[in-house]
Formats: sequence, C-alpha cells, structure tokens
Amino acid sequence: MRIIFLTTILGVIVWSAVFFIFLKGYSYEKPQPVLAWQSSTRRAFLLPVTEASYLPIRDFNVPEPVLDAKAAAIFDVRSGRFLYSKNINQRLPIASITKLMSAVVILENLDLNDVFTVPAEDVNVDGKGADFYKGEQLRGIDLLKIMLIKSSNDAALVFATAAQQKGIDFVAKMNEKAQAIGMFDTNFADPAGLNDQDGFSTASDLVKLVNYASRYALISEILRTESATVTSIDGKTIHRLVNTNRLLGRIPDIIIGKTGYTDSALETMVLKVSINRDKDSIISVVLGAKDRFAETEKLIQWVKTAYRWE
Repeated sequence: MRIIFLTTILGVIVWSAVFFIFLKGYSYEKPQPVLAWQSSTRRAFLLPVTEASYLPIRDFNVPEPVLDAKAAAIFDVRSGRFLYSKNINQRLPIASITKLMSAVVILENLDLNDVFTVPAEDVNVDGKGADFYKGEQLRGIDLLKIMLIKSSNDAALVFATAAQQKGIDFVAKMNEKAQAIGMFDTNFADPAGLNDQDGFSTASDLVKLVNYASRYALISEILRTESATVTSIDGKTIHRLVNTNRLLGRIPDIIIGKTGYTDSALETMVLKVSINRDKDSIISVVLGAKDRFAETEKLIQWVKTAYRWE
C-alpha cells in the first residue's frame, strides 16, 4: 500500500509540472525585454526607437531636380530618410569636406588653448601660396578658424604635425572616428583632403559626418562666420579670413556647411539647414559638381517646394 501511495503522489507531482509548463508556454502575457542591467549574462542590443511618421510629405506634382553633380543627396534628419538621392553610395574624392572630420579629431584630441608653431614642412603644402610664415605661432582656436573659414590646407597640416609630436596619429584617428559613426565607405588619407587617389567617401557617409560634426557648437559657429580676423601670438601677422561658403546669407537658417575643391574631385559641398521653425533639419550633399553653390541651392529650394513638414 505504501508503494502504491508514493507512486500516486509522484504521478500527481509530474502531471502538475507538465500542466504548469503547458500553461507557461501558451501565456498571453507580453514578453518583457531583458535590459542590460538586469542580466550580465545576456547580450544587450541597442535598437533605435522611432515614431511612425509620414512627415515630410512629398508633393509628386513637383518633379525632381536635374543635377550635373556626380553624386548628390538630401536627407531628412528627423525621419532618417533620403528625400533625394543620386549615386549616394558611389565612392568619390571629397576634397576639403575632409576638414570636417579633421575638426572633430582636433576637438576630441587636442587643446585649443595651446599655442601651435608652424613648421617649415607645413607651409604652402598645396603649392598655391603659403598661409603662414615658418615659425609663426597661433592659438589653437585661431588656427581652427583659419582651417575652417578659409579652408586652409596649411592649418590642417599644422594640427596634424602637432598631434604627431604628442604621439597621436592624426589620420588614423580620423579613420577610427569614421568607423565609429558608421562611415564604412570612407577612407581619409590626409587631414586636408588633398590626396584624391587614396581619400574618398560617399554622399551617404557624408550625411553621417555632417550630422556628427554639427553636434559641436564651436564647429557650427565657426563655419557660419562669413568673415573674421585673427592675429599671430606676437601680433605681427594679421589673417583676414573670408568664408569659402558663398551660400551664407543666401540660404536662411544654415546650421553647418563646408566646401571643397580639387582638380579631380571638382567642386564639393555639404550643408545642414534648419527648416520648419527649427523643428526639423535637412542635410544636402553635392560631390563632383561644376558649380557646387548652384547645385546645392537648387536642391534646397526643390526640397522646400516638394515636401511639407506640417
């Protein structure tokens, strides 16, 4: 009798467990995500959180613009959508747009309060005239203004040389940052954008660079400056700077912009513009153009006509 009793009890336990598992497997309770802090043994994934939105809305009665540029794009930042694209994944030289990444690396690795001395090898690096004299000294903030406003190749090389003296491989840092922000079709070969054979990017990747660089208020502020004057430490040399971006004052609400040109890259330009009373912003990219300003202006005017954000 005792054996029969124990067998019965054991059977009840087994069937209860089976029944519990059955109910658990068919539970209608919504599964909850496991957060990183809840378990150190599970892999955490960071997924983008987006809201379903149909904005901006396209007016298909407005035809797409016809551009001569080799590649071009208009990107809506909030929705994460390309509103216009032409060869956006084609690898092309980008010329001085490179200096946007140089500015990022400078801010993240060097001190703009330092005094930078111009070495002989960084004078007239492009063969088109020297921006400094040998041994000239400038504050980092002033050197950055010369690099971005005038788009000085010499200034970019001075920063790279100073970084090297501190044990920092400047170009390697540029490429590390490119990979970190998802610019997987980009390679930086020098800090100025002069090496068109080994340096390249895509319109799609440059959207990511513009968006990242615009997080730095100082970079945006300098690139929106139409003209400025800076002086060497000894006060003997005055640099009068005029911005290479001729769309300043012509296109309203520019957040950040950078131009570029070499013989092989042709004219290049990126621009981030605030629209819809600063609620939204768009990024334009033009590569391999004959007239970067006309092409960019055409894109901006078109997107404001072809789309609405409210």
